[in-house]
Amino acid sequence: MNPHQEAYKINIKGLRLFAYHGVHPEENKLGQEFEIDLILSVVRPSTKDDHLDQVLSYWDAMKTVKTVFTGKTFKLLENAAQTILDSLSEYPQIKHAEINLKKLTPPIPVSVDFVGVIMEKTY
Repeated sequence: MNPHQEAYKINIKGLRLFAYHGVHPEENKLGQEFEIDLILSVVRPSTKDDHLDQVLSYWDAMKTVKTVFTGKTFKLLENAAQTILDSLSEYPQIKHAEINLKKLTPPIPVSVDFVGVIMEKTY
């Protein structure tokens, strides 16, 4: 990002999606709920107009995340998170993205709120 360009962040917190990811066959068959948090660093438009076509639509970004995340089965959270980050490169306004991908009900013999990965990418 040009140091003279103004930027802002889009914060998407708690996007819940049902998918069939995991290394265990029952995860791939039964599925489970995941939660995704995204922080997108976006170039601020030079115009002060109040028009959606001047900014990154967070709805479009969420639709892309949903399509990528639910469109195939991933064994590893790391691979799913990286694929989501890679897919966001279609939006030239995004200069940096951070994802926190959480598996809310991991099949492990202890009680946890979630397990997950945090990854980031600069475009």
